[in-house]
This record gives sequence, structure tokens and C-alpha cells, in this order.
Amino acid sequence: MVPVILSMVATIAFAVLYQIPKRAIVPVGLLGGVAWLFDSAALRYGLNQVAASFVASLIVSLCSEAFARRLKMPVTVFAVPAIVVLVPGITAFMAMKSFVMGAFIEGMAQGTQTALVAGALASGLVISGVLYRTLGRRRPHADDRSRS
Repeated sequence: MVPVILSMVATIAFAVLYQIPKRAIVPVGLLGGVAWLFDSAALRYGLNQVAASFVASLIVSLCSEAFARRLKMPVTVFAVPAIVVLVPGITAFMAMKSFVMGAFIEGMAQGTQTALVAGALASGLVISGVLYRTLGRRRPHADDRSRS
């Protein structure tokens, strides 16, 4: 429970730093907690870090789409701060440290892991946006089509 609360606080701090609208701060904080919750749950159920990051990013992005529609704001106001807690910063740092220390194989492994997680985060954001727009689009009824 403590990591979820800390991720909410970190997400809110990031959102305040980038001056998102005040009425979006609480939803963004909730999304940060959801991101961490789904990431850790996916890891606990046996998914690797890349797949867990993808699942968490997908869920957070779908929720961000819903918040954006409800509060009439851009999706990025919600999605960007919420996935900050999923960014593999320590892995990137360790990769750079390994390169500096001369452990090139370890640095390449950690750098590749960082790139894969970053790609999974981006993929989750993009795929959920496409899904939301495709499945959320209202299809015309038969009567509406005959009037055109």
C-alpha cells in the first residue's frame, strides 16, 4: 500500500511541476497509483518487466482517455504524469554506470531492458488511444444511413 501512495505523491508532484490544471491533480494522482498497482500486480503474476509495463501503460492510458472525456481536457494531461512512475530511470542509470565502469556487456543488457520498457510504455499509450477511438466511436444506425 505504501508504494501505491508514494507513486500517487510522485505523480502529483510531477503534475504540479508541469502546471497541469488544478481540477486534474486528483485524477492524475489516482492514475499514478493505478499505474504502480497494475505494474506490480502483473510482475507478481509472473509477467516480465516489459510486459508488466505494457499492461500498466495500456490500463492507465485507457483510464486517461476516460478522464479526458469526462473533464474535457487533453489526454496527455492525464497520461504523461501517470506513466512517470513506470519510466525505467534506475535501469537507464545503471546502464550508464556499467558503461563508465567498463562493464560493456552488462551495460548493453541494461540499456536494452530500458529501451524495451520504454517501447512497451509507448506502445501501451498508442494502442489504447487507437482502441478507445475505434471502439468508442458511435456507429450510425440503419435509419441514419438511409437519410444520407
